[in-house]
Amino acid sequence: MTQYATTPNTATPNAAQVGPDTVAKGARAKPIERFPLRFHCAITIAMGNSLKRLTGHNCLLSESDVGRMALHNYLLANDPHYVRAMRGNGSA
Repeated sequence: MTQYATTPNTATPNAAQVGPDTVAKGARAKPIERFPLRFHCAITIAMGNSLKRLTGHNCLLSESDVGRMALHNYLLANDPHYVRAMRGNGSA
């Protein structure tokens, strides 16, 4: 006969859930509010190496900034509806 535990099986918190970093992560949530959708794509090794060189160390732009600017410029060049939306909204 198997005995069952009388306490609920709760997962133990990991380091990512507990500690002083939790407050810092909450502070970084604002860009997600500004950009609520995510876009993921596969890139070549050469593209990845180039991104590391251009966005690494003390650079002002992150890899996601570069991808967002590239997509924005592509849409401006190819989608008239996007152009109208950006003119009316004023945000990029």
